Amino acid sequence: MSAKIYWFSGSGNSLAVARMLAEKLPDAELIPVAEAVNNQPEAADVIGIVCPVYAWGPPALVVRFIRKMKASPDSYIFTVMTFAGSQGGAPLLLRGMLQDRGLDLHAAWGVKMPENFPPLGSAPAPKKQNEINGSADEKIAQIAEELQTLPRGSYEVSGGIWKIFSKIMYLSFRYFLSHRADRFFRADSNCNGCGLCAEVCPVGDIEMVDGKPEWKGRCEQCYACFHWCPQNAVQYGRSTKVRRYHHPRVSIADFQPQK
Repeated sequence: MSAKIYWFSGSGNSLAVARMLAEKLPDAELIPVAEAVNNQPEAADVIGIVCPVYAWGPPALVVRFIRKMKASPDSYIFTVMTFAGSQGGAPLLLRGMLQDRGLDLHAAWGVKMPENFPPLGSAPAPKKQNEINGSADEKIAQIAEELQTLPRGSYEVSGGIWKIFSKIMYLSFRYFLSHRADRFFRADSNCNGCGLCAEVCPVGDIEMVDGKPEWKGRCEQCYACFHWCPQNAVQYGRSTKVRRYHHPRVSIADFQPQK
């Protein structure tokens, strides 16, 4: 049985989840969505999509990938979405996108992980990060166990007001708030021109010009450039005091192009 797990991540949360799941699925192949979106691998018997929740929906890059993803009607498809507050109805939005292609989402889970969206403020303090990541590991182990039977019709979806407003908030985010979001990025005087921000950007949105990064208007709002800058020189908006974060079991090398 062939298995492919596609992942998209900026801080490493979703990559850490994808790795733990791949360890439990026989012969599972880990594939970055950023690479697969323009170079679609062949269909697999089991397909996993692991990504963060953006405004209670999937990231735009994941949406573009789903529109072209190679899969057969018999492929078992699941998703695990990471979030800090609530995943809202994100899995149902993703399921609808698959159904538009004649495919189905057979199971969906959510994993709460540390906040890392700079416009909402700092990541939690290190002690709180450890607590959240510890609980996340337990949840991921549970998901991996459940996946052994390839369950169907199992969807973890937040209820209440979050579910009701998911679609409205998501569409607003996609078409109004995220457009040219990178106009708020800048590099301060701590920038030493190392170029790591350009290397980790999944869509090549950053160009080094005269030793400084310039954002080109194709931002996916993953904030990899912000969280992985070794000098903490990449800033978003006015704040220079927002706490940075990346998952402790992920390194910057995981985001850099293979040499």
